[in-house]
Amino acid sequence: MKTKAGLWVIGLLTLSISVAAQKHEDRKEEIKKEKREFINQHCGFSQSEADKFWKLDDELQSRIEDIRKTSRKELKAIKEKGIDNVSDVDLKKAMESRKNTEQKILDLRWEYNNRFIDAVGVKKTAKFYDGEHEFRKKLVGKLKGKHEEIDED
Repeated sequence: MKTKAGLWVIGLLTLSISVAAQKHEDRKEEIKKEKREFINQHCGFSQSEADKFWKLDDELQSRIEDIRKTSRKELKAIKEKGIDNVSDVDLKKAMESRKNTEQKILDLRWEYNNRFIDAVGVKKTAKFYDGEHEFRKKLVGKLKGKHEEIDED
């Protein structure tokens, strides 16, 4: 009997985690869609420009995520052990690795900056960065508002 109850609990937990993960993915996709609509309007992209631009941006984001995944794997051992339980030599190596990761991402962003300019021109590329900043501010403001509503309840 205990085994069946345990299986039910595991099943419910798995289902809960699955539902939460799906909600998270749905929210990420919703934010991505809102961002694209905002940026498209902010930059005045034609449909052709938007198609070219977002294809490049998707490539960039995918490559950045690959770099970050690799970096997270490298740093996982340190997190598991705890900083106080890792040698100075290993911590220096980890910091150097993190610096290299950030440099790779920066280099990649500049590479794609040039590709964005080729696709939509320098003015619309500059408007993209401005629009991205504005969208982030808008999103943070929205999240702060929701956080304040939760605190009031």
